[in-house]
Amino acid sequence: MTLSPSMVAAPNASRRFVLEMRGFSDAEKSMLTSTFRLTSRREMSYVEAGEGDTRADIYLINADNPDAIDELRKRDIGAPNAHSPAVVIGRTPVETPWPFVAKPIHWMRLFENLDQEMLRALRERSTRVAVNDNWDGATMRRSSDQKIGAAPFAIEQPARETVLVVDDSATVRAFMRIKLSPFQFDVDFAETGEQAIEKVIAKADSKAYNCIFLDIMMPGIDGYEVCKKIKSNSKTKSSAVVMLTSKSSIIDKLRANWSGCDAFLSKPVSEDDLLATIAKFLPSARESVKI
Repeated sequence: MTLSPSMVAAPNASRRFVLEMRGFSDAEKSMLTSTFRLTSRREMSYVEAGEGDTRADIYLINADNPDAIDELRKRDIGAPNAHSPAVVIGRTPVETPWPFVAKPIHWMRLFENLDQEMLRALRERSTRVAVNDNWDGATMRRSSDQKIGAAPFAIEQPARETVLVVDDSATVRAFMRIKLSPFQFDVDFAETGEQAIEKVIAKADSKAYNCIFLDIMMPGIDGYEVCKKIKSNSKTKSSAVVMLTSKSSIIDKLRANWSGCDAFLSKPVSEDDLLATIAKFLPSARESVKI
């Protein structure tokens, strides 16, 4: 039987898998952890091990760390296997039984590889149950296999975090809609600076935005002025503002910084830069980024 994400997750919930990172520095783990929080909005969600987790469901291995690669090739308990696989990332490909994702990380490619390996492992686990009547689903169990009720199998999705995209280009708005939709954000759009001010400031009491992607060059009020207004207002200054522009000169970046923006992305925006940037501004991720 072929398993799909929809077969292992309840409606409006994510199937939760414990991911163990090996061979990474604390700074690298912090960055990875904040970005993996985005997967809580997907059908398959990856989280670091917590106190109640007995074993990892899947491993992420740093190929740039020789010790991590040596450990990967061991056959010890707790090493990757058919029931608890691995994905390897690094700057130079290495020969292992597991899929390799090159650095700099392409986030969607990494998520897809984790999904594929995890679904393969679930098929292996279902076969083990079918052929081994003595295995009770608990001995040497992983958190996602524990037979203690429904709680370990699915976690409710967090509250939808709010995003505003401000750009006069229909192409850019369509790109942002497509790239943000898999993560279930509550996304609004504005075509002008005036519309952005109306949505962000005039309606601040009814809706606050976690992150605002703001084009610089627009008809009417430009992005610099919109950002200044947002950041000077006590009700909206906590919203993260990410400036989008096809200009990348030092002067442009300085003007963006002077206006109070939190980050700067050059157009055309890559999917990976977009995900890495927005992960920094999730309320749940900000503390881990500061560590």
